[in-house]
Amino acid sequence: MLKYTVKRILLLIPTLFLVCLIVFMLLRFIPGDAVDAIVTRMTQAGQTVDADAVRAKLGMDKPAIQQFFIWMGQILRGDLGDSFFQYRSVQSIVNKQIPVSLELGIISLVLSNVISIPLGLYCAAHQDSISDYVIRVIAVIFMSVPMFWIATLVLFYPAHWWGYAPPVKFVSFFENPIKNMQMFLVPGILGALAQAGMQLRLVRTQVLDTLRQDYVRTAYAKGVKQKRVLHHHAFRNAMIPVITIIGGSVGALVGGNVILENIFNIPGIGSQIVTALGQRDYPVVEGCVLVMSVFVMIVNLIVDLCYKWIDPRVKFD
Repeated sequence: MLKYTVKRILLLIPTLFLVCLIVFMLLRFIPGDAVDAIVTRMTQAGQTVDADAVRAKLGMDKPAIQQFFIWMGQILRGDLGDSFFQYRSVQSIVNKQIPVSLELGIISLVLSNVISIPLGLYCAAHQDSISDYVIRVIAVIFMSVPMFWIATLVLFYPAHWWGYAPPVKFVSFFENPIKNMQMFLVPGILGALAQAGMQLRLVRTQVLDTLRQDYVRTAYAKGVKQKRVLHHHAFRNAMIPVITIIGGSVGALVGGNVILENIFNIPGIGSQIVTALGQRDYPVVEGCVLVMSVFVMIVNLIVDLCYKWIDPRVKFD
């Protein structure tokens, strides 16, 4: 397994290079650039500015390929650059936004698993019962209905009927847990619903498939109780596809709730990327995407290594 781990870690290097290249190129394909945004803003403020001087100061007067390798050199030195508009380093921006996105992502992840795994096991144990059909229909609804639509309704109707709106100013959990949960709990639940619906159906399908195996029938024949069969025999052997889905959810903890962050005005890394894209703040977008990519790759590696722990029969080439 050590050889496989080293191989996967080395594979991260060309993967990250391709991610950086793709992000850099796609940003340059967007109409307009940071210079246009800066010139427009300063002109509206009544100031005269030389666009060529601004371009030279930002280093955007050089050929694109040269700009790319300059940026790569900064990354290798541990420097993500400086924001064009916020007058601070990208690293400080990322350090401030990541804990916010992580909190929202962890709430969604925990709730999705708390909902999906017990209900998936229940549906598998009561296959084709009325409760099984009802839970599956609700799961499909959660998977099908656009989350931004539900989030909009959740914001609109409480404000319209009762004059209530969630806080718009971020407060750390350690400063005021109640206000923090008022801001994060509703979007956390909404973020968990679609994921819970998908995981529930997957848990049910995999556990049902495992329950049809010969060793499970043997366990029943020996008089083992259904609860023990489900938890100690069927569920663990059905976990590999489920862990894969959960791993994708963990990988999305950083920046995975862009829509919810923007709708509920949560200052996470996802909303930061949207703002930076609108401003053409290239260093911020590139730095945030790079951090998110590294996080996703590390999580995927950990998930792959977990397969061996779940099922000792798994072999790594």
